[in-house]
Formats: sequence, structure tokens, C-alpha cells
Amino acid sequence: MDSLATPLEVVARPQLDLELRGIRKRYGDFTAVDDVSLQVAKGQFVCLLGPSGCGKTTTLRCVAGLEEPDDGGILIGGKEVTKDPPWQRDIAMMFQDFALFPHMTVARQVGFGLEMLKKPKAEIARRVQEVLKAFEISPLADRKPGSLSGGQRQRVALARAMITEPRILLLDEPIGALDYSLRETVMLELKMLQQRTGISFIWVTHDQNEAFSLGDLVVVMNHAKIEQQGTAEEILQRPATAFVAGFVQGNNVFHGRITGTSPDALQVETSAGRFYLPRPVRCTPMLGDAVSFSVRAERITDSLSDRHANRLSARCTAVEYFGSVRRHIFERPDGQVLKYDQFGAYAARIAPGQTVQLGWLVEETVLHTGAVA
Repeated sequence: MDSLATPLEVVARPQLDLELRGIRKRYGDFTAVDDVSLQVAKGQFVCLLGPSGCGKTTTLRCVAGLEEPDDGGILIGGKEVTKDPPWQRDIAMMFQDFALFPHMTVARQVGFGLEMLKKPKAEIARRVQEVLKAFEISPLADRKPGSLSGGQRQRVALARAMITEPRILLLDEPIGALDYSLRETVMLELKMLQQRTGISFIWVTHDQNEAFSLGDLVVVMNHAKIEQQGTAEEILQRPATAFVAGFVQGNNVFHGRITGTSPDALQVETSAGRFYLPRPVRCTPMLGDAVSFSVRAERITDSLSDRHANRLSARCTAVEYFGSVRRHIFERPDGQVLKYDQFGAYAARIAPGQTVQLGWLVEETVLHTGAVA
């Protein structure tokens, strides 16, 4: 899709593309979005990630102008738009079901946004041909949505959204309706499209693979609030709260109380045993404080040495295969689940029913500095 670069180039804009300032949205006694603040730089790909009902779609709808927040402000390109209608916001939105008009041809669908902007007919015809070619759907120009495949409808919906060259494209689980086999290809195309056009994408998803593959900035939401925002690597390797650690695949979460401190480490007593954590630099935990921490499944080992200060015995209950990874599911001494990932190329050496001593290094334990245990 190299041809996307030319017809969809966007003039550079120095301001933040989007800024949310303490957004709140209530429905009666229910708070759907609670004090959400976010900054999106020019050309960022931002993924709002979280479970169903966490507030991510309502946040997107507030940005789109489909909902008006009860408190807070929304700025797009430095301009206050909180009370502006959607068509005055320099945005476009793509829904999960694509929302194509069943009676319109593909060409008419794609040009619809320009018609609403009352552009000259000659300009609309020229731009439609450019965008159809860019999205490789020119042969579909005279067809209607009912005769298109899921992947073709997705491209038509994207072309329709992008033809107006919005500052921000809002996408609400846009590939959720596609067959699994199509998703990887579509994700790659979307990422390339976003990078070439320089348009900021705000993408809502509950799928971690989507968020971590696509997002320059991943925003994890829970119970109407932002729990953590950062790069995929930051969230995967340094979860800030017990919720983030538990929500993100591959983390093992522990809760306990601090029973000892030293200049370099904390000693924490949990229901699964005693463990040691690096002492944090930016805060000073006290004896007796309730804390939570996590260790990633790939950091655990059954080949122990003197360096593995954190240890426990656990019983293997299942072995699962995820492509190149062999995941072992264990039952901890406190009855909770523990996950241990092993590179699949290594010979299998643990079978269900075995009790194994597992361990990990102190420095591979992550204290949740935002946690309430």
C-alpha cells in the first residue's frame, strides 16, 4: 500500500493532537468515565485497553462528540471542542460494524464525507479515485456492501473515514468483526497507514495483542479510570498496579505485607511464602505496609542457583502450548495459580502432577507502586 503516502499526506501541526483534561461522564448514579486526563502528541497511535465496561468506549465517544462530558475539557489541535458537534472537531470515526450504507456503492460511500462538507463535484470525484486506488479497492467502486467480504468492507470504511484527512481517526474495536486469519494482515496495514499519513489514531480494544502490537502509547483503563499509560514495554515489564499486572497476560501477582527492609531490598510475607523485592527509589515503604508485586512467567525457572532468592514449591496442573512458548500452570501453596513459561525449543521436563521447586531473581520482581493490596 505504498501509494497511501501521496494522496493522504497531512500538513504538520505542532500542537498536541488531543488533550483530555479531567473528563467525567455519568449516567445517573453510574460513573462511566472518572477524571480521565490524556495527552496525544502529533501522529501518535494510542490504544485504550481494558475489560468491558471500563470506560474506554465512552471516553472515545466523548472525544468524538457523541457524548458530552459532565466535567472536564477536550482540546483537539489546541482548540477547545468540548461542546462542539462532531463535524466541527477535525476527527473521523470508524465503528466495529463499519456502519456502511447498504444502498450506496463503494465510490459513493467513500466520497460521502466530502459531500457533507459540500466540496465541488469534480474535487470529490478526483479524491475518491485517489483514495480508492490508495486502498486498493478501485475494482469495487460500483459494488454495494452486501457483496463485499469482511476485509473489503473494512477497507471501504477506512477509506471513507480517511478521505477527509482528519487530524484524529477514532477506531472502536475496528477489527473485532474480522476472521482471525485476517487480523494480522489488517493490523500491519493499519499501522503502516497511520505512520505514512501522520494522522493520530485512537484505538479502543480489549485485545492485548492488538494494543501492544500497534500502540505507541497504551492506556490501560479500569473502573472508569486510567490505571497506567506508557509504552507496551513499560506496561508489560513494569506494571504499576495489581490490576494492570493481573490483566496483562503472563504476570504472576502476589499480595502481602513488608516484614523487613534493607538498603537494597524489601522482605514481604505473603500467603505463598516469603519473598524479596528491590527497594524502590521513589518511595519509602514502611514495615507493615500492605503491598502487591508481580513476576513475569518467563522470568521464573526450575533450574535454580544460589542467586534465586525467591523460591516456592508448586504442583503442575496443566501444560499449554502458545506457538514458541510452553506454558506450565502450577498451583501455589496458597491455592492460587502460578504461570511458568519455557521456550518451546527446549525439551519438555515438567508434566502435570509433578511438584517442582521454582524460583526467580530478586531484581526480576516488580513492586506495584500504585497498588492497594
